[in-house]
Amino acid sequence: MRRQGFIGLDVAKDTFTAAFLVVDALSGVIQQSHVATFSYDRPGWQRFLATWDTFQADFWWVGLEASGPYSALLEAHLLRGPRPHLSLHRLSPLQVRDFARARSRRRTKTDRLDAYTIALFLRQPLTVQALPAPLQDHTPLRALAHLDPHRAPERTRTQNQVRQLLHFLFPELERAYPRFPKALRALLRHFPSAHAIAQAPLPDLQALLPSRHTLNLEALQALARASFGLHDPIRAQTLQLLLERWAFLETLRARCLAALQQAARAHHPQAWRLLLAIPGIGPRLAALFLALTGPLDRFPDRKALIAYAGLDITLHQSGRLAGRCRLSKRGDPLLRHVLYLIATALKRYTRRFAQAFAYYRHQGRAVRETLVILSRKALGMLDPLLRHQVPFQDLPQPAPV
Repeated sequence: MRRQGFIGLDVAKDTFTAAFLVVDALSGVIQQSHVATFSYDRPGWQRFLATWDTFQADFWWVGLEASGPYSALLEAHLLRGPRPHLSLHRLSPLQVRDFARARSRRRTKTDRLDAYTIALFLRQPLTVQALPAPLQDHTPLRALAHLDPHRAPERTRTQNQVRQLLHFLFPELERAYPRFPKALRALLRHFPSAHAIAQAPLPDLQALLPSRHTLNLEALQALARASFGLHDPIRAQTLQLLLERWAFLETLRARCLAALQQAARAHHPQAWRLLLAIPGIGPRLAALFLALTGPLDRFPDRKALIAYAGLDITLHQSGRLAGRCRLSKRGDPLLRHVLYLIATALKRYTRRFAQAFAYYRHQGRAVRETLVILSRKALGMLDPLLRHQVPFQDLPQPAPV
């Protein structure tokens, strides 16, 4: 007699609750059920495995809700464990919640009940076929990819603080150098005001700059001597500290990007080469895309990948009432941002996407709306290329007249 096992896991910070179900595969009758709570440490994990061994099943379905960092360690242990007959799935909390409401209108909510509900959700014959693809251990790349954007708001905030201080210490400088080149930042770390730059000997200023720079020190000193800014020791010291933070954030961002590119190239060598062969896609975009999507064979089709990115269309319609078509935006916002950048690059460097951009703009679409449409088209194009390892083919150049 063939038996299937289902385990629902409800994960908290310090504990996790497991609901075990053993079901007859033919009749669907639950033959065994047990719910227990374990500590989130090695002794608790050993107790969980020992409890698991008391049940006998030909195949196990294990499911847990997406709960951020709390479930990551448990997922890794399950993926790297010695149990071959196992299919692990990360479930949408919205689907599990709707399933629980369909079963009962009672508002009771406990960890044991949540774990049992997840196990029952896995048991349903319809939902078992519609489960998300089994998890694969690609989440470390995704975590590394999210380090770079997390630095961007902090870097922007630091740049704004620098501009605010310079408005007091040297207000003319931002108009002359709006992008603050590295050479200028190195100069301001030692002479953080118009007064300091105006009084400094020219050889001292030249000694701080690299051999290749575009700063005109004579013009800069002339601008400093005529500046409306004032010298304030406290503000000048604050500016120096902010410039040090700016340099540190740029160094950290470069290290994160280098580590991400190296990891993406090692984990997805063939996809890496195919992406870099597409005009406009460089190492940064290729690494971010591969880290955020993972292996594309974990998606059953192109529609699932588009829905994963949150670029699928939603429509609310009832009778004569029809709402507007909108993007679901339920996927990773960073992945949508990367696809937007890819679409922008493809529009610039490929004839295929340049023509598509011109077509939608001729229809009256806004630039941003058109690039969002191209983002969806770019993802739909990349899916078969990487899945079947086919190189990108652009439209041929028009024949000369």
